[in-house]
Amino acid sequence: MTNISRALIIVLFSAIIVTAQTKPADEGWPRRFAIGANSSAAVYQPQIEEWSGNSLSARAAIAITVTESKQPLYGVLWFGARAEIDKVNRLVTLSDFKVKKISLPMAPDKAAAFEAAFQARADKQVNVIALDRLLADMAINHAATNTAAFEVKNEPPQIYFSTRLALLVLIDGAPVFRPVKDTSVERIINTRMLIVRAEGKFYLRLMDGWLESQNLNGPWTIAGHTPGDLKKISDDSKGSLAEAIRQNAVPTIYVSTQPAELLQTQGEPQVASIEGTDLIYVTNTENDIFVHTPSQQHYILLSGRWFKSESMLGPWNYVSNESLPADFARIPATHAKASVLVSVPGTPQAKEALIANAIPQTATITRSTASLNVSFDDAPQFKSIESTTLMYAVNTSIPVIKVEARSYYAVQNGVWFVATSAVGPWAVAASVPVSIYTIPVSSPLHYVTYVKVYGSTPEVVYVGYTPGYHGTVVTSSSVVVYGTGWYYPAYVGAYWYGWPYTYGYGAAFTWGVSTGWGLAYGYGYNTVTGARYAARGGTYTNLYTGTTVTRGAAVAYNPNTGRISAGQAGAASNVYTGNSAAGARGASYNPNTGVISGGAAGGVRNGSTGQVTAGGRGFAYNTRTDTGVAVGNNNVYASKDGNVFRYNQSTGVQQKTSSGWETVQRSADRSWVQNQQHARSVGEMRTRDFSSMRGGGLRRR
Repeated sequence: MTNISRALIIVLFSAIIVTAQTKPADEGWPRRFAIGANSSAAVYQPQIEEWSGNSLSARAAIAITVTESKQPLYGVLWFGARAEIDKVNRLVTLSDFKVKKISLPMAPDKAAAFEAAFQARADKQVNVIALDRLLADMAINHAATNTAAFEVKNEPPQIYFSTRLALLVLIDGAPVFRPVKDTSVERIINTRMLIVRAEGKFYLRLMDGWLESQNLNGPWTIAGHTPGDLKKISDDSKGSLAEAIRQNAVPTIYVSTQPAELLQTQGEPQVASIEGTDLIYVTNTENDIFVHTPSQQHYILLSGRWFKSESMLGPWNYVSNESLPADFARIPATHAKASVLVSVPGTPQAKEALIANAIPQTATITRSTASLNVSFDDAPQFKSIESTTLMYAVNTSIPVIKVEARSYYAVQNGVWFVATSAVGPWAVAASVPVSIYTIPVSSPLHYVTYVKVYGSTPEVVYVGYTPGYHGTVVTSSSVVVYGTGWYYPAYVGAYWYGWPYTYGYGAAFTWGVSTGWGLAYGYGYNTVTGARYAARGGTYTNLYTGTTVTRGAAVAYNPNTGRISAGQAGAASNVYTGNSAAGARGASYNPNTGVISGGAAGGVRNGSTGQVTAGGRGFAYNTRTDTGVAVGNNNVYASKDGNVFRYNQSTGVQQKTSSGWETVQRSADRSWVQNQQHARSVGEMRTRDFSSMRGGGLRRR
């Protein structure tokens, strides 16, 4: 698979294989239904105990009302189910329920009868629940997941730093030239950019024009005269180079034939302090750039890995988890840079990332309709996979693995196929050899080990893949990073078949109070407007219009020496008028009231008054009181030992006993239930926020 094709398909885990004919929805909790003619039940939101592949085990508080009784019987239901997970629509469809046990402390003699009644109902239906509810619950409950950890490589890439508009051009190894038909032009084929060599010069396509240089490393300038054959080369470039020149928006070009990253600021770096820490961060950049003021060390975050240097000019060195200053863990969860917390070991955000990274995208594949065709550049060529007896094909865009002489496996769009020959015919695989899952991180095919087959019937196969299929890896320090750190040399013949990169796409993790954990890739570049598209938030900001961005409390900073003078605590952003706006990447926060506002549609904070206004699709949530997102009637919780609790602001934490609802005195029980309530509030918040963003809405019974 080429890096071009991978870049197109790996945005936010969005490869959906099967789409339902009718769109399901989370109908809210608790779920109520009749049991026979004389009873009814309410099932509260499940609490996950273990999630492995497409199977989960959970417990849920239940309330059973019998007609002749005035008070419901509260208890706990334990069950297992198969989970069909749709990460794009953030929904989980539960089916194949198996009721394991029901506990009714106030009526133990009735438990067996109700177990049978619940199982009979479960055999006839499926249930849909928002994925964000379950992830928030798992983060609080520390639910078990099957997660393998690996020793990855952490050598820093080539790092470029620019204080003006710039563009990084990656060539996958030494440039390889191929003639362009019917011209005297040669094109470099192992790059995403259109770069050609003609009449002794190099030409780089930029919008509807060309830059030229005597060598690949530049300097690149606007091409004055272009060879006539360049007009015969068609591409999909859009925009006006002439307009970019008028707007002074022609970027500096950096060309690298090795893994590289580009850091850039809008003019000289502007910084602000992070309250409660000895950190300052660069504000006029999309990159994660910090300075630890006591040591004067610069820290950057690339693909989930930390690197440090004495200045922005380098050299950069990898920072191990134990060497990262403790101040990073103290960054507030509501701060503009809170997304870096997922890369700080031991933080709640890092733990949430581990859980989310273990949950697969699943699908049900119909055997008779799924197909695969594999094309090779000439005859199939295979190389050995180190530490295994396997071999892999190098001259095709699809990962093809030779297990034995007449046993071949391939993956496409998260589905395994099997054949007796490298050229097919291919059929959907109902199982995969265990040896494939021993492919090490040093192999370019390691990413296929995150694609699983969970089961099958004569008609369908249940498949799924976790985010590792798109490049994430869990390190031995229990942190999610992007990429293995290895550079895998590309195959270049008549075609260029590249392997996954660790660096160069601007891969970054995102985290927000309202959005949870996610993965985004790079920043697209629009040279017509001078805008830089932020993939992680789905919004764009015009960074190069010439408008001056001032800071309420300036800090002197020299990007060449890296020195900081007269650091001032409490530096505040002041954009244009003194107001600041929060976009999809974060939320506005009022430290005086504890209110978070904004979310996917953004919120606005008045820099003068501190007043926060939530966006149309936003939310409001008070971190001090855990109010603002109503849990409503979904406020009953099941403990592991079969007891039932509830919590609200007026009565506090209560446990259901034979005497009714009694106030809980033990601090451990109080904190446990309050944590559950907080998780359910967060899950409700994220579910509403996502549903509103998609134009849907939660359906209620």
